[in-house]
Amino acid sequence: MEEKPQKRKRKLNLQKPSGTIDFFPEEMEKRRWLIRTIEDLFRKFGLEQIEIPMYDFFELYKVRSGEKIINDIFTFYDPPKHRVEENPPLYALRPEYTASLVRCYNSTELMYRPKPQKFFYIGPCYRYDEPKKGRYRQFTQAGIEIYGSDTTSADAEMLIVAIELMKKLGIKDYVLRINDLTILRTYLQSNNLELEAQNKIFGIIDRITSSLRKGEIGAIPDFKEQDYIDDYYASMNDLGTDRKIIEKLESFLYLVGTPSKVQKELQKLFKSEPEMLIIIQNSRLPEVCELIEAAGVKKNEYVLDYGISRGLDYYTNTVFEIDVPSLGTEKQVCGGGRYNSLIKEFGGEETPALGFSFGFERLLIALENQGSIKENRPRADVFIGTKEDTRKFGLKIAQKLRNSDLSVEIDINNRSFKNVSSLVDRLKIPFLLFIGPREFESGKFTLKNFITKEQYQEISLKDVVKDIKQYKKNKK
Repeated sequence: MEEKPQKRKRKLNLQKPSGTIDFFPEEMEKRRWLIRTIEDLFRKFGLEQIEIPMYDFFELYKVRSGEKIINDIFTFYDPPKHRVEENPPLYALRPEYTASLVRCYNSTELMYRPKPQKFFYIGPCYRYDEPKKGRYRQFTQAGIEIYGSDTTSADAEMLIVAIELMKKLGIKDYVLRINDLTILRTYLQSNNLELEAQNKIFGIIDRITSSLRKGEIGAIPDFKEQDYIDDYYASMNDLGTDRKIIEKLESFLYLVGTPSKVQKELQKLFKSEPEMLIIIQNSRLPEVCELIEAAGVKKNEYVLDYGISRGLDYYTNTVFEIDVPSLGTEKQVCGGGRYNSLIKEFGGEETPALGFSFGFERLLIALENQGSIKENRPRADVFIGTKEDTRKFGLKIAQKLRNSDLSVEIDINNRSFKNVSSLVDRLKIPFLLFIGPREFESGKFTLKNFITKEQYQEISLKDVVKDIKQYKKNKK
């Protein structure tokens, strides 16, 4: 009987998916340190942590997330065998937090709680993007949202929280860029441009501004400013925008500087338009700037930049970004602003709202670039080596040390004392406690510090705890 040819076994692809990262323990330690730092800082401002599902309905993001975000969303349906509808809903892995948080707020009892409500979050998001250092398809966002306050104090607090985190982390040479979209939005409305056209113009200005700012810091090879200005005119012409509007809005690409300087340039630009002069005069940015300066933000730490508008359609007036020029093309580490209409557009009551998000991975890269990332903690404070006949006693001692708030690892491979010492040295665990028959009989221990090379002999368990804790205290 002829044998059937066997199917060739397909080789399993062990490459990680494009745009993702495998985090080793030492990298996770850095991430955990950054998470703790962010959480501690956010809580100091009365922010409370919130979490939402990692996927939601695609329609939620489609409403006002902006064309680029919509095109970059990962989507999926329920598997066919689970579908109960002929036209099942399309789901999306969350590309950002704000839209889903508004959905949560509008559909739960959160909307009835006292305001302002102040939330923070830290978690993964997903966008289909061309991967590069600082830009991944799975990335982490850390941000805040404040619901129920439309004051300049709320705007200032949003900016202060962001700057305080930069200072807390010790990131150097950053710049805060702030804008008030009300001025550009009012000008476009006065020229009878519909919301959809306005948002497309915002997108063009934001894209060109981003390129110009990158070119200014040398992040774009062979940068030629005129190429981007030509791109601006071509893109605006494609929209059918009036030439007079195109030429006036070109000025927004260069409106950067101190509040007084930018205010004068805006008044000059719109000197023949009384309605616009009133809007400029009533802009909330000068007062916001005074408030953040009162909180310790220095004048050289921020500029007004009327070219930024963010990549999302839901922002209404105040928007901002924080750049770290040393990161090059991926220099933006934070962005956010006000979105006073979104909660109502999602079916809720009219509620002012604002917030921002940090790019978690970019913060880590900025810290690593300047050599100020926190040193990794060892995986344990103390390693216990033990003989077979004292293993039960060793486990008992390990638990006592853990109950004293120490991290403890005990040998589970029956190594010799020599091999245990070699392992502890390689792992850079500070202390080794070896337990044999003598220690079992006497209740006295030998503790060796593998960092300082000091050795403490014939000490009690109480002194073991004391010496390790004192070492940890001195290391901080």
